[in-house]
Amino acid sequence: MTVLDTTEIEIVYEQNIVQIYRFFYYKTLSKEKAEDLASETFLTFINQIKKNKTIGNPRNFLFGIAKNVFLKFLRKKYRDELTFDENHIENFAQYTQNFLQEIDQKPTLEDKALKFILKLPEKQKQVLYMRLMDKMKLNEIAEKLGKNMNYVKTTQKRGIKNLKKLIALS
Repeated sequence: MTVLDTTEIEIVYEQNIVQIYRFFYYKTLSKEKAEDLASETFLTFINQIKKNKTIGNPRNFLFGIAKNVFLKFLRKKYRDELTFDENHIENFAQYTQNFLQEIDQKPTLEDKALKFILKLPEKQKQVLYMRLMDKMKLNEIAEKLGKNMNYVKTTQKRGIKNLKKLIALS
């Protein structure tokens, strides 16, 4: 365990900056936020070294800092998003009711899938409807149809393949 000098810090930076930046970029989907978080990670790393902190494995230490920087970013992000501006939401009950009505008016995934399932061949339609809409297990479907498990699995596989084609065409 040693305290890193300036050249060693530069080497750690050069070896890890791309990975740290890419990690943050893919998590935030923002070039600016990724740059800020990567900078904060390396600044924290350098500040720890300035405190004469001995580091056994600089790379692991750096990625530990990156993890903590990202968790801090998420806590701040969601805390900010979850706060309500009381000036814009005078009646929270009304706001809640409007919000829930908006959700109820949006079609669910099941509604969207049903539109395509109904276009499948009869056997595939039967199996996928029971599987996706009724949330039945494969053995339950086999029992209800009076078929063996291989029939149900094969029909489901073909149905999903055709369902993907239908969705891709729309």
